[in-house]
Amino acid sequence: TTVDLRLLVPALAAWSTDVVLLWTGAPPWVPVAMATLAMIVGGGAGYAVHHSPRLDRGPRRRNVVVGAALSCAAVALVTTCLAGQEAVRSVGYLDELVAAHATVTLEASVESDPRPVAAKPGRRVDERVVTTRLRVTEATGRGLATVVSAPVLAIGDDSWLAVAYGERIRVTGRLVAAEPGDDVVALLRVNRTPEVLEEAPLVVRAAAYLRGQFQRATAGLPADPAGLVPALVIGDTSATPEDLTAAMKATGMSHLSAVSGSNISLILAAGLGLCRWLGIGRRWRPVAALIMLAGFVVITRPEPSVIRAAVMGVVGLVGLSVARQRMAMPALSAAVIILLSWDPWLARSYGFALSVLATLGLVLFASSWGEWITRRLPWWMAPLGPALAVPLAAQVMVAPVVVLLQGSVQLIAIPANLLAGPLVGPATIGGVVTALVAAVWMPLAQVCAWAPALPAW
Repeated sequence: TTVDLRLLVPALAAWSTDVVLLWTGAPPWVPVAMATLAMIVGGGAGYAVHHSPRLDRGPRRRNVVVGAALSCAAVALVTTCLAGQEAVRSVGYLDELVAAHATVTLEASVESDPRPVAAKPGRRVDERVVTTRLRVTEATGRGLATVVSAPVLAIGDDSWLAVAYGERIRVTGRLVAAEPGDDVVALLRVNRTPEVLEEAPLVVRAAAYLRGQFQRATAGLPADPAGLVPALVIGDTSATPEDLTAAMKATGMSHLSAVSGSNISLILAAGLGLCRWLGIGRRWRPVAALIMLAGFVVITRPEPSVIRAAVMGVVGLVGLSVARQRMAMPALSAAVIILLSWDPWLARSYGFALSVLATLGLVLFASSWGEWITRRLPWWMAPLGPALAVPLAAQVMVAPVVVLLQGSVQLIAIPANLLAGPLVGPATIGGVVTALVAAVWMPLAQVCAWAPALPAW
C-alpha cells in the first residue's frame, strides 16, 4: 500500500518549531512574529501555486511549493495557538506574585488526580510529597486580588490524597517560578490542607464511582494482577506493587501501566466488532465508536495524556485496517497538528513523542509485518501474527526516544513485549467488561475479574 506523506512534513515543521519556542523560553512576541512570518510566506506560496505558470510545467516543483505552503500553514496555526494560550495564562497579576515568591491564597479546580512522588534516595521516607495540577481562577496575595486562568502544580503532603479530581478548592501556599517552557506557570508549595468549595460535577462523580467499583472488583485478585488490570484499563497504578513496577521498568514494559493509544485501539476494535455482531449498520458504527471513546475518556480522566492517547488510538485503529491504511499517515499527521494546537506544551513531552512514534510504527509496519509473521507460523498459531507484530512495530519505533530517556537500549524489551503482546488484548477487553459489570452487580464483577487477571498475571 502506498503511504501518503504529504502532511508529514507540515506536522514535523509545526512540531519542531513548537519545541524550539518552548525549550528556549521565547518571549511572547516571538510566537506572534513566527505566526505572522509563516502566514506571509505560506500565503505567497499558495498564491504561486494558483497563479504561476512555471509551476504547471514541473509537477515536482509544484509539489515542493504546495508542501511549503502547507508547512507554513501548520506552523502558523500552532504558533498562533501557543501565543493565544500564553496570552490567556498571563492575564491578571499572577506573574507578579510568582516573581515575588509570594504566599497566596488560590481558588482553583483540580485538573488531575493527586499523585504521590517517591522520596529521593537519601531522604527520609516520611518526606514523600503529593503533586496535583490545578487550574487557578482567583489569586489573592500581597494586597492583590486578581482573576486568572492559569495552570499551577501544587506540591503538598499526604493530606492531598483526599482531594478529588474535578473539585473546586481554596488553598494557601508559596509560589515558585516554573522552568521556562513548562506546561504550568508556577509551582505552589502548600502549607495547609486545602478547603473544598464545590464538589466535582455529576459526570465526574459518576466516573469516580465506576473507577471505585472497578477497583473493588479487582481488589480480591492476587497482588500483581490486582495492580496491573486497573493500570491496563484505566491507567490507575495505585494498587501496583513496587516490585512489579520495578520489574516492568527493567524489561521496558512500563508503558502498559499508562492509558495508551494501543489500548484504546483495542477497545474501539472490540466495540466495533460488537456493533457488527449486534447488526448495527455501518453508518452508525462511527457514532457508536465516538460514544465509546467519549465514555472511556471521561472514566480515565480527560487529562492531556488521555486525550493524546484517545486521538492516537483512533489513528492506530485506522492504521491496522488494510482497507483504510492509505488514510492512516495523513490522519496521524493531522492528529499531531491538532493536538499541538490544542495543547502546544505536548511538543516537549516524551509521552507525546512515544505515542506518536508507536502509532507511526503501527501505521507503517504492523499490517505488513503481521502478514509476514503469519505466513511463517504454524497454522494453529497463525492468528497470533498481528498480535505479535503490533508490539514489535511499536518497540522498534520508540527505541530512539527510550535511549534518550534511559541512556541505553533494553534488548530484553523486544522479546518481553512480544511475549506479552498477545495477552494485552484479552486483559484489556476483559477489564472493560469487568468495569461495566461492576457498575451493576459486584458479585458477578468479582468473578468476571478473573478473565483479565489470568492474562495479566
